[in-house]
Amino acid sequence: MNVKRPKTAFFVLLFVFLQTGSIAAAEKELLSVGMPADAKSFDPQMTSDTVSSTYMIQMYEPLFDFSRDKKLIGRLAESWKKLDPLTYEITLRKGVKFHNGAELTAEDAVFTLHRMTTPKAAAVRAYGANIDPDGFKIVDRYTFRVKTKSPMAAFLSYLNHSSSYVLNKAAVEAEGDDYGRRPIGTGPFKFSETLKGDHVAFERFDDYWDAKPRFKSLIMRTIPEPASRVIELETGNVDLIYDIPNSDFRRLENEGKVKVYHKPGLALTYMGFNTQTPPFDDPRVRRAIALAIDREAALNVVYHGLGVVPSSVLLPIHNYFPAPVPPEYDPDKARKLLEEAGAADLSFTLYTNESKQRRNYAEIIQSMLADVGVTVQINVLEWGSFLEQLKNGNLPVFMIGWGSSVNPDPDAYIKTAMHSRFAGSTNRVCLKDAEVDALLEKGAVTEDGPERAEIYARLCERIDELNPWCCLAIADTLYGTNKDLKGADGFYHGTLNPLNSVFYE
Repeated sequence: MNVKRPKTAFFVLLFVFLQTGSIAAAEKELLSVGMPADAKSFDPQMTSDTVSSTYMIQMYEPLFDFSRDKKLIGRLAESWKKLDPLTYEITLRKGVKFHNGAELTAEDAVFTLHRMTTPKAAAVRAYGANIDPDGFKIVDRYTFRVKTKSPMAAFLSYLNHSSSYVLNKAAVEAEGDDYGRRPIGTGPFKFSETLKGDHVAFERFDDYWDAKPRFKSLIMRTIPEPASRVIELETGNVDLIYDIPNSDFRRLENEGKVKVYHKPGLALTYMGFNTQTPPFDDPRVRRAIALAIDREAALNVVYHGLGVVPSSVLLPIHNYFPAPVPPEYDPDKARKLLEEAGAADLSFTLYTNESKQRRNYAEIIQSMLADVGVTVQINVLEWGSFLEQLKNGNLPVFMIGWGSSVNPDPDAYIKTAMHSRFAGSTNRVCLKDAEVDALLEKGAVTEDGPERAEIYARLCERIDELNPWCCLAIADTLYGTNKDLKGADGFYHGTLNPLNSVFYE
């Protein structure tokens, strides 16, 4: 891959940094971050995976954000109003610049949102599914209108998702199908270069409209092996790492040589059942399997207590999250349900990917289900193959995660995972339940208040009755920094937090 070489000063600084393994001389110039993987793309509408979004949020921004108390606030949007049940008028901040020097205008925002409705954005189509592709109007240089196909209470909150990070129309059109190799955003850091499997380099954007980074340069290094990321942090070769192994967290915390943080997680790990495949089309079988798993014990073994067992398919961050209820563990009831369903001699294969935590969970589940007479084989697949097999409906029982953005509205999180319209894609369990569909559709259009609260309370009850997911864990977000790095304790966007807030004194 041909990549743009960094400016001479940055290259010399990076060379010295890597040779000396010390941050002392560069601590006010270069911020180095250890990442678990490469980005799949730098085009926000080509992927929505968490790792890619962690890179992209350094250089892009959405129209809207959320305050710590879950209120919708403007980011690139300065003001907004709802003109009728389908039409919204949004006014942008004035004087915001893209990394190529162009000013942000309504034309860029309309281009971005319209692109979400095209085949180009197939990977994130759920987030643009309700945008009317013919419903745009540019009012003036900074103001535009957008229409939805149907009423949608949480429409503006969807425009916080990475798929709506505002793009520079001219840059995208100039690059065509190659856009993403030289991404252009309005964020605090601008893209410099990438070397696959090694690093992505950024430079401070000195014309950034908000608080500017305290570091001139940012390098996000790809360090897939968790133990290696920890060593790089302990030896001072990086300033910050994401995804600290649970097994190392308490040790690092007790030793005090680096700072470690844990925040409430934004992803739910679950064991899913293809609800159209016998015998998992019987809710009694799915319920029996859940009852036979001591999920609190499993969480303590796998995550060392750094997380919680889900009490709902919703996460605590979401509005209308129900009051937590301890997970039920009852092997005797599990045996009885299996007998009633004619599945006392049940045997199945549990598929998952190479994640160490998921492999550990699979082994624990295998052991616990053996105690109720259920035989489980484990098949660990490479991530790409796992997703492909899942997409093709070839995995009757599988373990995977379902992540949330910081958007607290439950519609943006749960609809695509449970509505029959998405069966076989994001609805990986192929759930097709008329009541679930009706509740999701009603929840999407009902304004916030007691009626909407009742809708989501019943939705959670109904999903619990059906048990398409055996909810296993919401693992804490774990990250660490050098002891003298400040500002990281203020992160509340999990791994997606922009890095312009950290600094050395």
